[in-house]
Amino acid sequence: MKFDAVVFPGQGAQKIGMAKDFVASFKQAADVFEMANQVLPFDIYEVCHVNETLINQTKYTQAAILVAEIAMYESLKHEYGLRAHYFAGHSLGEYTALTAAGVLSFEVALKLVVKRGELMHSATTDGAMTAVIMDEVPCQDISTLIEPFGVDVANDNSVQQLVLSGQKQALDSAVSFLTQHYQDVSFRVVPLAVSSAFHSRWMEPIEKLYHQFIQEFRSDIDVAQLPQVASNYLGGFYRADKDDLLSALANQISGRVKWRSNMQLLQSMKVLEIGPNRPLRGFFKSIGNDITSVINVKSAAKAFAV
Repeated sequence: MKFDAVVFPGQGAQKIGMAKDFVASFKQAADVFEMANQVLPFDIYEVCHVNETLINQTKYTQAAILVAEIAMYESLKHEYGLRAHYFAGHSLGEYTALTAAGVLSFEVALKLVVKRGELMHSATTDGAMTAVIMDEVPCQDISTLIEPFGVDVANDNSVQQLVLSGQKQALDSAVSFLTQHYQDVSFRVVPLAVSSAFHSRWMEPIEKLYHQFIQEFRSDIDVAQLPQVASNYLGGFYRADKDDLLSALANQISGRVKWRSNMQLLQSMKVLEIGPNRPLRGFFKSIGNDITSVINVKSAAKAFAV
């Protein structure tokens, strides 16, 4: 089967053993892990395949997901001839998309996500995130209702799901208010297992530090393929402009992930999701696009059997 676009999940999709069967089955995956171990200040095999504590710590999780997804992607390219014209990733997954598209080298992408993970891990504010699920989520209305609480819409994931982010006590108050406000309609919330208020105003201090850091890699960016990659922060495809990319990647840390807008760009395309889990599949179903997901070697064989 041929695919027009490839999408990659972000933080939250991790699990112990991710890409382990790819490493065992394909040299390309093993080479990616080995290359990563030459760059990373920790053992990527231990994080991905052994240590259940480390894999859920932001400063390790982000690099681990990038490595696992690129290992899977490179294996699918070699084994099944996977080629795509467009790429997108959810939050952290955008770095995998930029690497798969050839905008960033794998080594540079690793350095970026290691720094990103370290900075986000250091944001020790008492933050939390909660998903809001409804039959049809009024994004703008909810954004307005939670503003007095100092809470932000972190992810606009689909017509049925938003993620809210803020200080824990303020978020609890905002959720309680929304529960009362929407008591006559289908409304439920799911707290997320995160360590801080990602994609919210509370990340702005580290965003500035990150923007300064990534300026060092300007000469490593290949803008030729950049218009094939969707930007979470901008909502549309990137322009072939380094400043746009660097600003958007920095702003993404505190800014809203406009995933619903990203999906609309790919609505009429045949899309393949590659990652340890398949969280994006449900979002795409909300716009009528039944995408294919590869989470292991078995599902890869099935995806390319047609």
